[in-house]
Amino acid sequence: FLAGSVATTSLFPLDLIKVRFQADKAAALPSIYAKFRTILREEGVTALFAGITPALAASAVSWAGFFLFYERAKTRRNTTRDDAKSRGAEMLRDALSSIEAGAIMVFITNPLWLVKTRLQLQQRDGLLTKPATTPSRRTDYKGTVDALVRIAREEGLLSLYRGVIPALFLTTHGAIQLVVYEELKRLKDPSGAAGALALVYGSVAKLAASLATYPYQVVKTRVQQRAPVRVLTEGTGVAGVVASRSNEVARTLACVLDTWRHEGPRGFFKGVWPNSVRVIPSAAITFWAYELIVRQLPSSSSSSDDK
Repeated sequence: FLAGSVATTSLFPLDLIKVRFQADKAAALPSIYAKFRTILREEGVTALFAGITPALAASAVSWAGFFLFYERAKTRRNTTRDDAKSRGAEMLRDALSSIEAGAIMVFITNPLWLVKTRLQLQQRDGLLTKPATTPSRRTDYKGTVDALVRIAREEGLLSLYRGVIPALFLTTHGAIQLVVYEELKRLKDPSGAAGALALVYGSVAKLAASLATYPYQVVKTRVQQRAPVRVLTEGTGVAGVVASRSNEVARTLACVLDTWRHEGPRGFFKGVWPNSVRVIPSAAITFWAYELIVRQLPSSSSSSDDK
């Protein structure tokens, strides 16, 4: 997990830029470098790491849980002899196991990913970042715990699962990634002196999965955005929330249609470049570390048996 945490932290500014690009409905977006300089100049270095705490927590839980549930699901579906399996059956097993593991982790970690997205976006909207000088101003979240508590209190417990529908569709990301990775491993096993191949395999698998499922990421980010406060509740002087669809399915479909209507197909790929630059090295390191750990397990087990 140390390798994954280091990769996540060092590349996190690219993730923040990606999320802000995803939520931006402007026709033209600046370059990654231009956006980076703007954030540094206007918001400071710390803004580049907004949301890092829930991101690290969710990432650690996600990877640990994903591989655990993935291996268990794969073992459970491993009902016939390895030498009797067809290649198609193995691919189906890997894909279904990955989707199952991913779906479980979505329900476990969605609140953390929601908070991460909101912390990353709250400084991009002047309505959310300016001081609460009027009752219609909503103050910023102070951190992960504050965000979790306030989202549950202000929007309801179910709001912690805002964006869960596109997140469930994103479980196909893991399926595509694992299937591509397993297929590459069958061409040449990344073990022994060829261990560095895991870096290459992980990169290729991640790129393929990212491009195939990226539109889901854009929809998820936009659905998870914090609704601005624009009006006062009549007769109370208390800020009210702009009415939004309470039905998650309707909200998600409305986001998809709105993006298509106003931005076209390109709207579903906003931020794809910073995302690719960020996730490929991270996935490569993660799969390389995973192969190292897996190779150590049998030897550790046999050593214990000998004793």
